Amino acid sequence: MAALLTAADELVRRTDPEVVRIVWPHQKTVGYGVGPRKMSEHYAYLASHPRHVNLGCNYGARLDGGGLLEGTGQNMRKTTLRSVDDLADPRLVPLLRAARQERLTALGRA
Repeated sequence: MAALLTAADELVRRTDPEVVRIVWPHQKTVGYGVGPRKMSEHYAYLASHPRHVNLGCNYGARLDGGGLLEGTGQNMRKTTLRSVDDLADPRLVPLLRAARQERLTALGRA
C-alpha cells in the first residue's frame, strides 16, 4: 500500500501544485486543501487501509464525480484504490480539479 499511497499523493500534488498538504500519521490520512483548515479548506484526502487506499472528497456530495464517488454521508464521498493502475482512471484528475474549485467557490475565493 505504500507505493499506492505515494503514487496517489503525487497525483494530487501534480494536479494542484499549490495544494496545502497536511499529514496525520495517527489517523493514517493525508489531507489536501486550498488552506490548512481541515473542516473548511480541505477538498480531498487519502486514507490508508491494509488492502486499499481511499481517495475521498470532503465535499464530494456536491460533485458529480463521473461515477467514481461512493457514500451516503451529508458531505464526504470516496473512491477505493486497490492498485497503482487505478490512478490511470481518466476521471480522477477532473474530479480533483472539481473538488478544488468547489472549495474555492464555497469560500468566495474563485
